Amino acid sequence: MIEGLRVRELPSRSHVRGYTVDLWQGEEAPPASYARLHHVFPGCVEAWWVREITPERVVCLRGMIKLVVFDRREGSPTREEVVEVYLGEYRFREVEIPPGVLLGWKAVGHEPALVLRYAEAAEEGRRLSPEEAGVPYDWEIVMR
Repeated sequence: MIEGLRVRELPSRSHVRGYTVDLWQGEEAPPASYARLHHVFPGCVEAWWVREITPERVVCLRGMIKLVVFDRREGSPTREEVVEVYLGEYRFREVEIPPGVLLGWKAVGHEPALVLRYAEAAEEGRRLSPEEAGVPYDWEIVMR
């Protein structure tokens, strides 16, 4: 696991009207100065982003995504490590990505995904081309 990467299961409850997911309660609620909602069509990839100063958090609210993170930080004990995390309506999770770690995702399944990205600071983050990112990753789903 990449040093500083945090995955938190989000509590959900089914009921006769549908289901409820608790995103934040009490001290878990982050102060957000930056938030962006992404609608991603099935099979589409959005990658790569990096924040240099503050952690970024990702929650998939609808559909499912394969979130991929890549540690390219100098001096990190997990440098060059790639991690996949599946999240969305079948597994509600919040993933916190540390500064300097690249992230991207692919909408998996037959439905579009609705993805929330947010951070404590208004730092926009930077989008990298696949060549600039240099992530050794193939976006096809590999069955294990």
